[in-house]
Formats: sequence, C-alpha cells, structure tokens
Amino acid sequence: MSHDAKTQAILSFLQAQAAATSELAGEYTQMEDLYKRKLWHQLTCVLESFVKIPAAASHLVPLFETFVKDFKHKLNKMALARIQIAVAHQMADVEDVAAFCKAAAEDAAKEEAQASSFILSELARIQLAATQIEACKSQLDKAAGYMEEAGATNEVQAAYYRAWASYFKVKGPAHEFYQHALLLLAYQPLAQMSREEAVTISFDLGISALVGENLYNFGELLEHPVISVLQETQYAWLAHLLRAFNAGDIAQYEVLVAAHHQQLEAQPALLQNTNFLKEKITLMCLTETLFQRIGPAADRSVSFNDIAAASKLPCNQVELLLMRALSLQLIRGKIDEVDATCRVEWVLPRVLQKEQIQLMHDQLKTWCGTVDSTLTFLEGETPELAAA
Repeated sequence: MSHDAKTQAILSFLQAQAAATSELAGEYTQMEDLYKRKLWHQLTCVLESFVKIPAAASHLVPLFETFVKDFKHKLNKMALARIQIAVAHQMADVEDVAAFCKAAAEDAAKEEAQASSFILSELARIQLAATQIEACKSQLDKAAGYMEEAGATNEVQAAYYRAWASYFKVKGPAHEFYQHALLLLAYQPLAQMSREEAVTISFDLGISALVGENLYNFGELLEHPVISVLQETQYAWLAHLLRAFNAGDIAQYEVLVAAHHQQLEAQPALLQNTNFLKEKITLMCLTETLFQRIGPAADRSVSFNDIAAASKLPCNQVELLLMRALSLQLIRGKIDEVDATCRVEWVLPRVLQKEQIQLMHDQLKTWCGTVDSTLTFLEGETPELAAA
C-alpha cells in the first residue's frame, strides 16, 4: 500500500469511528486533525487521555492496530508504553497480551530501558491475575535487568515494586511482600493511589508485618500514613494491634484479641499463625524490656524474674525465650544460669517512637550527670591533675 493510500485508510478509519460513536466523536476528530498536521506531542496527549475514558475501552485495540502503529516511532517511549499497556488490558487472551507486551518491551529497549521495565512489570501483573505465577516472575527478572541500566522515574519504580509486591502477596513469604510494598509507597504515596488500592495495601502491609518472619520492629510502619488509612476504615483494630506488638504490650494484645476475635478469625493468615503471633509478641516484649536497660546509666543485667513478670511467662521458660531471641539475633548478651540473669550487650536497632526517644534522652541526661559528678569528685581528690 502506498503512503498516500495508507494515510487515507487511517483517516477513513478515524472518520468512521467518529460517525459510529457520538460519545467519542470529538476525540476522534481531534486525532484526525493532529495526525494531518503531524503534531505528535499533542496527539500523544490526546491518546493518553483517550485510553483513560471508560467508554473507549473497546476501541483501544483497533485504534492501536490501525492508527497508532503508523506513527508510534515518533512518540515518547514512556507515553507509548502507557498507551500499549492500556491496549494490552483490553486483549482477551493472555497469550496475545504476552506476545504484544514482549514485542513492545524489546522495541522500547533500543532507546528507553525504563519503558521496557514498565511494560514488563505491568505484563507481570496481568499474568499473575491469570495465575501464571512463574511467567510473572520471569517478566520481573527481566524488568530488573532493565532497571539496572538507567535511573528510572518514580512511575517506573512504582510499577516495578507494585508488581513484585503483588507477586509476593500470592507466592510469599510475607516479609518480602512487606519490604516491596513499603518500597512501592516510597515511589507512589497512598495519597496518589485510588482509595480502594490505598486501603488494600495498608491492610496487607499490616497483616504481613504481624505474620512476617524477622519483622520485629514496626516503627517505620507506625510512622507511615498506612496507620491513618487503617484507622479510618473497619480495620482500625489492625492499627491498634500493630501498636501493641511494637510496644511489646502483651496485656493490650490480649485485650484486643478478646475484643476483636471475630475479625481476627476471619483472617486466615492470622488464624494459621496463632502460636507464632504469641511467640512474636513475647519476643517483642522481651526486646522492649531489655531496650529499657540499654544505656550509659542503665543496669544491663536483667533478672529472669523481671523478664517473667513482663512477658507473663513462668520463670522456667525465660531461659528458652532468651535463647530464642539470641538465635534470631534480636539481642546479644550472656545468660547466667546460676544467678538467673541475662547480661544485655545489644538490642536490635529499631525505628523509635516518641516515648522510646524520651527514654533515651532521660538515660543520656542521667549519664551526663553521673559523668559530671565523677569529674568533680576526681578533681577534688586529685587537685594536682586539675592544676595540670
């Protein structure tokens, strides 16, 4: 087909679509005008707006195949990638989607690595929705390679980590979902998400924090708007539960479990991890108790009786609790079985809440007073050193 004939075919297509769909006639007429005048940037803007119109969904595949393909090489690669993903979502067969997106990613890679990563990340989520879990992982591994080639925009980073978070939500483990979901929120804040997605990811983050292995400090999460989102919904109980865990407050935990047992039992992840949750809050109670003993003026030796009282455990189970904490590297120290004490050398670093910061402030203030008193004493006892 000659160039003129091809151009005429495209214009005829746009005119026919405008005549057939009065709701979208204005957009099609605008596309025709911009195409004739070769105003590619303006045409790109119109197309990006067009793909977001709900009524246009069924038009996207034929529009791309008949119209956009003709000048796609003239478009900004990221804008083209967004349009291609919108088109992909309208394809019925997931294999057709995969072929379409892979070709688009390979084509984009010649000029724009981050556009390829964006396309593959979105393809991964489409495949995951179709339960093609291994195919999803394969696309994400390829996307990771493109991410390393060049600095990516927040939009691309968000697409990448959203896909990984979706993958780990299905595949596990929970702590991987937790980490990738927080990375997603670093590039796309909750305020920029739809209300539905913001609530869903906030809830999933809360659940994964509770059941995730090696997650023994929720300080970062508690300072995040995720908690505010939860408190504004029927999931406010989850925000309270996270606070109780972070503080190692076993008494509050038991109150919440009694008050919200129906909501807790409705969550399979929590129901299946009842014993783990009990162990986890007990360990978090231990680390909080020992944290209060860390500091310049604090007595680092903690008796088994004190730990038993805080953790609500029998004294004969305290040593096992300490050994578990040591094996998880939540603490470092030495257990004295004869004196029934634990000498604390280190507690897992954490994002501190205001109360914990105040505790450290008070400890340092006490230590400074002790140092000053010691210095004054030494100067009085050894005046020759003070004179020197």
